[in-house]
This record gives sequence, structure tokens and C-alpha cells, in this order.
Amino acid sequence: MKQWSNAASVLALCVLVAAPVWMGACCAVTRGPSAEELAAMEAERQRAIADSLRAVQAEEEARLAAEEEARRLAAEEQARLAAEEEARRLAAEEEARRAAEALHQEMTSLATIYFDYDRSDVREDQRSVLDENARKLREYQTEDRVVVEGHTDERGTIEYNLALGERRAEAVKAYLVDAGVAEDRIETVSYGEERQSVTGSDENALAQNRRVELKRK
Repeated sequence: MKQWSNAASVLALCVLVAAPVWMGACCAVTRGPSAEELAAMEAERQRAIADSLRAVQAEEEARLAAEEEARRLAAEEQARLAAEEEARRLAAEEEARRAAEALHQEMTSLATIYFDYDRSDVREDQRSVLDENARKLREYQTEDRVVVEGHTDERGTIEYNLALGERRAEAVKAYLVDAGVAEDRIETVSYGEERQSVTGSDENALAQNRRVELKRK
């Protein structure tokens, strides 16, 4: 009986010793996190929120940068196309200007008429040239006057060559008038042998000097 009494005393003592420890543990479980733990948890939550906001902001900045780059590239492409269009326009204008100049030059230039030795009648092979001269005078810058200059080669006297040059100029004038050019637009002048077109005394040079030149005023 004494042994059982001792055992019971020991057991009671153990219970008394262990009870506060067990009760403290139970209180710890039911008490919840401490202020330090709550502060740490709040700090972690705030860091998560901040990280999320930074990620969203970075994504938005990337989207805006991509849109800005797309606008820049589109503007560059538009500028390139505009520059190409302007270059084509300028090229077309330049081509048109050159074509107009070429037409003007072609239409205002009048071909020289050549004559046989000591003759003032228009040669058969010069009639088509005179016809073209007449067409230009009728159709292009019809207000222009024209000077018909008669020339001769170096052979003959000064007086004779002046008269021969005058006859050649008058022959060309008459042809132009017959072709429809108003007579009051045409002046004639003779320079005889005074203004040689080609120097030399061979037949080639002489043939080129027997001529009538037509010049617009």
C-alpha cells in the first residue's frame, strides 16, 4: 500500500510540473502570431504588392515604348514614301521642262537653205526644208518676225554678190509667203560674201557659203 501511495505522489508531482508547460503551449496555439510576426507578414505583403505594381508598370512602359517605336517607324516610312513621291514629281517636272525646251529649240530653229553656184532659185532638194520652216513659222510663236539673210561664196565682185544675196533672200521670202507665212513678218537682207559660214576655197566650203539663213526676231 505504501508503494502505491508513493507512486501516486510521484504521478501527482509530474502532473503539477507538466501542467504549466502544457497550458503555456495551448495558450501559444490559441494566442495567434505575435506583433513582430504580423509586421513581417505585412512587410512581405507590401513587397508583393510593390513587385506586382512594378511588373505592371514595366509591362505598360514596354507597351508604350513599342507603340512609340511603331509610330516612329510608320512616320519614317511615310517620310520615305513622301520623299520618293517628291523625287518622282521633280523628275517628271525636269523631264517635262527638258522636253519643253527641246520642243522650243526644235520649233524655233529654222534650217539654212543652200543654193547652186550663181543661182537664186530654190533647189528642189531644199523645198522640203523650206516647207518645214514655213510650218514652224505658221504654228509656233506666230507673232515672231523672221529675218531672211542672203549669202554668197567669195567668188564675184562685192556688188554682184550683194545683189545675188538679195535675190536669194527674196526667193526664200516668196516661198514662205506662198506657204502661208504672213508677208509682213518677213524681212530680207543681203550680206553677199561678207559673212562666210565656212573658211576655205574648196567646193565644199563654197557650197556651204551659198546659203540663206532664217533667224527669228
